[in-house]
Amino acid sequence: MSEMKLVECQNVVKQYADVIDTKSKEHTVTTQVLKGVNLDIAQGEQIAILGQSGSGKSTLLHILGMLDNPSSGVVKILGQDVTSLNETERAAFRNENMGFIYQFHHLLMEFSAVENVAMPLLIKGVSNQEANKEATKLLELVGLSHRLNHNPSQLSGGERQRVAIARALVNKPKLVLADEPTGNLDKENAEHVFKLFMQLNQEFGTSLVVVTHDLELAARFNRVIKLDDGLIS
Repeated sequence: MSEMKLVECQNVVKQYADVIDTKSKEHTVTTQVLKGVNLDIAQGEQIAILGQSGSGKSTLLHILGMLDNPSSGVVKILGQDVTSLNETERAAFRNENMGFIYQFHHLLMEFSAVENVAMPLLIKGVSNQEANKEATKLLELVGLSHRLNHNPSQLSGGERQRVAIARALVNKPKLVLADEPTGNLDKENAEHVFKLFMQLNQEFGTSLVVVTHDLELAARFNRVIKLDDGLIS
């Protein structure tokens, strides 16, 4: 594994301000979710993030994925200060360098498996023929060569999650962020997904950051980070 820093978080703070109306008087209540997170992620590293509900796990993942900005602090990905990018630049950077996997697959139900996986390439401007060719390769890799033209409604929960993984990897991203990717799966399918992660990490050198409540799953990653009350403990 290379020691090159893929991600650098320096003193990342995230807070939300809520306006509460009490007897016609408005009060602003500030909630600090992340309280100064420092985190480096090396190229090809596998990281599991653990923490109680409300500890800031998903918030940190959203900031790493450029879906949200920190209130203060610096986030660099591939040496780029991503907090300085505008929305169009952020979207292009995400599509080029990142893949996302969630507990619920978020597949487009009206499209086939191969069409779902090809979508990020089509957004990038790749031709239909080339996008379908790459999508087919990824679906073969995750064991779904017999399901290319099936819609999500025709797939099992485990198969849908494998389609989502293939979609996340079709752009060969340098960083994959996963939020409870096995949380909705039975033990057998969860094990299959974990083995896929490890296989793809080895084949593509993709860095993995996985938020999970599963202690057994977390223990199998290179590194485990615990978030406690907005700080890495």
